[in-house]
Amino acid sequence: MTFRNCERQAPLNTNDEAGSHPRGPRSGPHVVLLGVGYVSVWAYRALRRSLGDQVHITVVAPVDAHSYHGWTGEVLSGELPPEAQRSPIAEALPAAAHVRGWARRVDRDRRTVEVECADGATVTVTYDHLVVGIGSTEDVSSVPGLQEHGFRLRHLGQAGALAAHLDQCVAEAARSSYDRSTSLTVVVAGGGLAGVESSIAVSQRLAAATGAPTGSAGGPRVVLVSSRAELAQELREGGRELVRQALRRNGVEVLTGTRVVEVAADGVKLDDGLWIPAHTTLATVGNRVMPLPGLDDLPVDDRGRWIADRNLQVAQDVWAAGDAAVVPLKSGAPAPVDAGWAIGEGGWVGDNIARVIRGKQQKPFGFKSIGVAAGFGQRSGVLEAWGIAYRGRTAWFSRMLFFLYYMPSREQAKRVYRMLRAKSGD
Repeated sequence: MTFRNCERQAPLNTNDEAGSHPRGPRSGPHVVLLGVGYVSVWAYRALRRSLGDQVHITVVAPVDAHSYHGWTGEVLSGELPPEAQRSPIAEALPAAAHVRGWARRVDRDRRTVEVECADGATVTVTYDHLVVGIGSTEDVSSVPGLQEHGFRLRHLGQAGALAAHLDQCVAEAARSSYDRSTSLTVVVAGGGLAGVESSIAVSQRLAAATGAPTGSAGGPRVVLVSSRAELAQELREGGRELVRQALRRNGVEVLTGTRVVEVAADGVKLDDGLWIPAHTTLATVGNRVMPLPGLDDLPVDDRGRWIADRNLQVAQDVWAAGDAAVVPLKSGAPAPVDAGWAIGEGGWVGDNIARVIRGKQQKPFGFKSIGVAAGFGQRSGVLEAWGIAYRGRTAWFSRMLFFLYYMPSREQAKRVYRMLRAKSGD
């Protein structure tokens, strides 16, 4: 059989039927992971920890690396290079096979996933247990022009692409003063932690590149637009006050209670009619899950997330977690949507699948997140962990250690640590 652009990271036993990928003659159950986000990585770890070589694991993803969101701010500010976000699948899931392509359809009766390769070829992957960890993407379709002209950050390489674009804007502004103001203006849509951290990081990058403080006369302009009156609602009030201080310190202009209604190549229109001339718009707005045929008959919420039970199951032999699922807590409320919870959910899914394979009863979801962290660059940040708030340099250092520990690849964590050490010696 030929996989074409569906490259394999580890050899698989298959039959000779072109376009198929059955379990083959191997013994032991086959777990298929859709996506290579936090859910899949930690489900893989839990399965390997519990079952070792008794389970066969395949990851279906169109990329060759996990994108580590924790370093997005550092990449945008220039503290780390874009490759710091890449944890290769070969390192993060070394014993898994990798089918490189997009899951296009699930057949729950036959227990198969149809995968489209990059060149348009199709292969079929057969599973015993399926984990849906495809994540979500920014819901840019709700704002005219945002999909065509807006930058996004959730997927591999997008932070690096934005950083390169910002450098190009600085170069263009240096060549001509005619459109300097527009070239050096960035609008960030979305007032959550992602929008806050991105605004501060972009401000720091532009200020360093131009030699002019953000918000000063002739200097860069960064505008954070939030439809909510309060920013960074993931944090408590004390943390939100630190966010407000960091935004002021970095010259970020904040507009709350308004939203972006139109985006063009040369600017952004708000719902109150205000037009902001800008060559760069960043979308950190609400996310939406793309539907997957074969699972589209299952219950979803208004953002397309599959509604899981307390075991994180959405159907027979199918589990979903992370951004792709509504995961109920013991209280009945949905679990928060962030990387920390996705890590816990992924590990819980892996443990429950291992229990099913061993003929044991699954455990209802009972994970508790450590807390929430935000980085403000320049060795500053806020961390709320175990009910205690840390701030400033202590928060930044603790956040760095947490992020290094939770990187999917130990080798990549070592490389990033060396990058941070080298940067601190500049």
